[in-house]
Amino acid sequence: MFVEVKNAVKQYGSGDAAVYALNGADFSLEKGEIGVILGSSGSGKSTLMNMVGGIDTLDKGTVTVDGEEISGYKKKELTEYRRSKIGFVFQFYNLIPSLTARENIETTRDISAGNGIDINDVMEKLNITSFADRYPSELSGGQQQRVAIARAIVKNPALLLCDELTGALDSRSAGEVLSVVETVNQEYNTTVLIITHNEEIKKIADRVIHVKDGKVISQETNEHKTSVSELEL
Repeated sequence: MFVEVKNAVKQYGSGDAAVYALNGADFSLEKGEIGVILGSSGSGKSTLMNMVGGIDTLDKGTVTVDGEEISGYKKKELTEYRRSKIGFVFQFYNLIPSLTARENIETTRDISAGNGIDINDVMEKLNITSFADRYPSELSGGQQQRVAIARAIVKNPALLLCDELTGALDSRSAGEVLSVVETVNQEYNTTVLIITHNEEIKKIADRVIHVKDGKVISQETNEHKTSVSELEL
């Protein structure tokens, strides 16, 4: 398995006041797959993604990515892991307002450790070229999210983590953004992990992980995977 989480525990407080963001969660994902983590607000899905992304650390359990047990990494090792292996896309874009779309994408090119993808190739495949010289304030929400995805993948990450990437978008823009993720997965064989509360999005996944109360309550392979164009968003 490319991603494997075993008995993941994240606890806040102690004794009777203890709250478990994760309470023995397990899941796995193969290289090149799209995984979708589904769960309501407070279910633990964001915490689970943060552990895989090296943003936070477990109290118990293990996280292994690409053969490396990152749950045992020190702070400096986690920084290098995020730099070289992980691309992040968040709900609210996080673009730098004083930079153009192209310049925003270029911000991650210099940290690609020589393994990055040609920026023009990325922009062309994700249909960004026509607005490459515009500033974020001049772009729609869907366009900004496409730029954010391009910025995340231009360094050629092994794993693309998407946190509610369509949550702030209308249905048309959400479809366009998910099509971009689909393209990234197919063109670059990038392993993708999406967290969402939208059940419809699970249809594009190779693997669907359901989270509730800090536990993975089910995990199944999607035998009837569909394309983004078939979704009813």
